[in-house]
Amino acid sequence: MRRDSDVFKGLQQSLGGLKGQLHFLETSVPVEKQMEYFRYSENVRNDSRPTSIEEQINVLHSPESSPKELKYALTYLAVSGDIKAYRIIESYNKEHSDEWVAMALTQAKITLESELSDEKQIFISTGLGGKENKLRFSAFFKSNHLRTFSNYQRELIEKEIPYAIEQQDGEVEEIIIAENYFTILFLIHFTVNVKGMFENVINECNQYGNFINGDFIITNVKAFSEEDIRKELHR
Repeated sequence: MRRDSDVFKGLQQSLGGLKGQLHFLETSVPVEKQMEYFRYSENVRNDSRPTSIEEQINVLHSPESSPKELKYALTYLAVSGDIKAYRIIESYNKEHSDEWVAMALTQAKITLESELSDEKQIFISTGLGGKENKLRFSAFFKSNHLRTFSNYQRELIEKEIPYAIEQQDGEVEEIIIAENYFTILFLIHFTVNVKGMFENVINECNQYGNFINGDFIITNVKAFSEEDIRKELHR
């Protein structure tokens, strides 16, 4: 979303109005893949084929299991609401981590907590995922008139941008500063006014040369690819 967009504000209002335990997928998984998983899991939940938790655990442990069988086993265990099934998926994730396993582990946790608690369990789906009570975002900034950043300007970006995020109890995972743009991947609580935070820190930096363009982009869908960056630089 762009700096002048109301999308992030709408997201904050929607999440802030939810009553229940929020769950964020900790791994970055494309939204399309997440939807594929949930459609499949609903089919598994309604499947009447004779099987059991023990049988599907054996499928996970068998080196002869096909990808299709592993997919079904993981999903079956995830929707079972069984503590042993959750622990098995948790252990399996350490050795065979991928997008499907990450989704199964998240659903297993939500399903189990739903069984053990009266509190409503809510899954928040974003492409970049999150961690604990924080969402992951990717932000893109470019220099004014696409001028090359000076060494001093680069040092200012490296210092001030992460500091602004950390002051809001956020966590910087990656910052990349190129010739005339920079990107940052970070975690922050969904209640923080991220747009306002960046507007303030850009204004602070621009007191020393007006070198950062005020039209920046924040997204929680995916990290910026080289193609995305080329398009934005020539926009």
